[in-house]
Amino acid sequence: MRLAGGLRFFAPARCPKCRAPVDPTRRRRLLRFLSNLRGPASADALDRGLWAASLAAVVISMATAVAFWRLADAWWPMTVLLFGPRWLLLLPVALLALLAAVRDRGLLLPLLVTGWLILGPVMGFRTGWRGWLVGPDPTRDLTLATFNARGGASLTGTAESLIAEWGVDVAAFQECGHTLRTELRAMDGWHTWIGPSLCLQSRFPIVESRVMAADVIQQAGGSGIVGSHLIDGDDGPFWLTIVHLGTPRAGLERIRRGRLVEGARLLRRDSFLRAIEHRQAAAFAAEAGSPQIVLGDFNAPPESRIYRSQWEGWTNAFSRVGFGIGGTRLNGWIRARIDHVLVDDGWTVVDARMGEDAGSDHLPMIVTVRRRQARTSS
Repeated sequence: MRLAGGLRFFAPARCPKCRAPVDPTRRRRLLRFLSNLRGPASADALDRGLWAASLAAVVISMATAVAFWRLADAWWPMTVLLFGPRWLLLLPVALLALLAAVRDRGLLLPLLVTGWLILGPVMGFRTGWRGWLVGPDPTRDLTLATFNARGGASLTGTAESLIAEWGVDVAAFQECGHTLRTELRAMDGWHTWIGPSLCLQSRFPIVESRVMAADVIQQAGGSGIVGSHLIDGDDGPFWLTIVHLGTPRAGLERIRRGRLVEGARLLRRDSFLRAIEHRQAAAFAAEAGSPQIVLGDFNAPPESRIYRSQWEGWTNAFSRVGFGIGGTRLNGWIRARIDHVLVDDGWTVVDARMGEDAGSDHLPMIVTVRRRQARTSS
């Protein structure tokens, strides 16, 4: 069956003399097929080389996936991979799959499994199938956007035009500069909060605002900024927390320039500070109350060990209903999903998507949620 390219695998088998069905459930041929994968399809050098390369790809990909999930943000090479072009891991698997389709189709099965392992657990590809189970309800849905505006001076539109384009009820901005602040204050019928590098624009009244004290962590070299706001929505009050947490950019830039020792040292330092920032931000958000939404620039992909350890009790909107990789940070041919919208169990996530490029080095993340049964805020 393997030498025939697998083309007759699903064809019914019969005894050539009595014509009785043979292995009608195909269990035996499946077991034999899997058993045959233990070695090359033939003694030909090309078949042997293809089999060896495929075996190496499977083993290396599995080892990389395990190391990635256990050590990203703990060991600097995996941190580089976390913020780097993970799609490069797919290239050798795709090439081997093409060769296998021509030479030995039996190897397509392990190669496809390997490709899925890279595309899903390592690259973070999402199918969004849970979103198919939730229909829109315009009378109850709440749409939000988070956007790192990089100061706002180079944006392709005004604050009002961008908010109208996104179709949101609440917009949170990080790196909110003077021009953007002025435009937000000038919008009629909206409620505005301006903080240190953060801005909030809400169709609903902002009842209360709190900013996390971050003097100690900032003096140590961190940059975390967090603000929580009590918003009086149509279905009752809820808390919304905006975050802009520290970045490992300094270490990554050094490594990109070939300064490995210095870059690795900076990555270790920044990982330590970032872990503290995320822990403080998560604790500050938990103090505010529920139902709550946390959104902003986390500077950490969802596969990050730091992110997973501190935000495991929250639902990541894009991870739940988004489709694709969801890269929000624009860095040439690298796309990292570091902007998130998280919700607690007071919300159902309806939709999550990225907006169009608006002139920043980030894309906006736009999420629609729906309030569950009304709950009393703290």
